[in-house]
Amino acid sequence: MIMPMMTVQHPPEALSQAKKDKLAEDLTKVILAIEGGADTPEGRSIAWVRFQPIETKDWYLGGRSDSTFEAVAGRWLIELNVPEGSMDQDRKSECHRAITKAILKITGKEGIEGASRSIWIQLFEWPEGHLATSGRTSSLLGIAQLAKIPADHPLLAFPRAYFAAKDRLYDLAEFPEKTAGRALVRY
Repeated sequence: MIMPMMTVQHPPEALSQAKKDKLAEDLTKVILAIEGGADTPEGRSIAWVRFQPIETKDWYLGGRSDSTFEAVAGRWLIELNVPEGSMDQDRKSECHRAITKAILKITGKEGIEGASRSIWIQLFEWPEGHLATSGRTSSLLGIAQLAKIPADHPLLAFPRAYFAAKDRLYDLAEFPEKTAGRALVRY
């Protein structure tokens, strides 16, 4: 339901094509679970995972491009972009744990103390109304409809409460009705 876009930055030697394929599937399953668990063609069509290899000589950690300060799982930066208001803090933390677990699994470093120290995950929320697909502005609750999430699904409780509170703040501050950031679709 959250229409995530994930970019996985990694040293080129960290992933063979077979490992990349496996990690892409594992991360897609993480995304689908966070979206509400529905592994459907609609859900998969909006779950993006992109890989961006970065040469070790161009990636400095602690001022060095070698592995002096790198944890045993290697250096990874995962950027996850999701719609504003789609995840409460518990779901964000769940996402952080699941992505880290997938990286540790693919590198064979599960269960090693401190192995994940160089696995960084940044979660970014794009404001409501700032994403478009097919030439149309997308909204969080519109995406839920596309993914066929039932209107009464518990996953939608937080976004509804979030946007209701945001509307009250915007109204109190007398923001214009069409100000970006208000829920575009009521579902």
